[in-house]
Amino acid sequence: MKINDFKGMFNRTTLTVHSITHPHDDYYVILFNYPKDLIWAPGEHGVFTIPGKKVSGQPFRIFSIASPPSETKLMIATSINEPVSDFKKTLFSLSEGDKVNMIGPFGWYKTKDTTSPIVLIAAGIGITPNRAMVKQLEYDTRRDIFLVYSSSDTHLFKEEIDRIAEGNPRFHPFYTKDRNQTRQVYEKLADTLGNDAIYYIAGKPKTVLDINKRLRKNGVSFTHIVFDPYIGY
Repeated sequence: MKINDFKGMFNRTTLTVHSITHPHDDYYVILFNYPKDLIWAPGEHGVFTIPGKKVSGQPFRIFSIASPPSETKLMIATSINEPVSDFKKTLFSLSEGDKVNMIGPFGWYKTKDTTSPIVLIAAGIGITPNRAMVKQLEYDTRRDIFLVYSSSDTHLFKEEIDRIAEGNPRFHPFYTKDRNQTRQVYEKLADTLGNDAIYYIAGKPKTVLDINKRLRKNGVSFTHIVFDPYIGY
């Protein structure tokens, strides 16, 4: 982490809801219109609040931005678990044209260089920052890019990810269903690539810490691991 990773915390932006969709199971995808002068690096996140709405409990959520700046809409995606928070109920009830405020974007979960092989490890809704990074790297054929995407049910954005893989022979997605299968894939990649690669991990804190620990045990240096634990996501 660097000081510059947090400079976006001083930015305040009003976004306008473009659409809210419920594509699979417990997943929601929200697209926003955003000011033309808003910039961010794929992988960064923001703190979202809903102005003019009374929200019980925690009045904000931190969401990774799932789209790169090259797309015309700013995307976030999230999942729901019972009981559904009042914040998410309010968020999903918004209509086209409604306003949402965002602090940021900021964060440290972003590509570190332009040459090292990349291993993206996404657990569940941890696909959101990785989707932005995959889109950023869609035409990058200078290095191998691996996506290890674990989900016990639906792999959100799978069709889009597969399309990118068809067009880029150096992009390799792996879809897994459980912890053991996921571990086999990333440990094999760690054995093969070692510290030549940079490893990016996004998901729930316990999962992220476990993967980080196992990568370190496999000889990967902490300087080659970037992680984004979804605390209170």
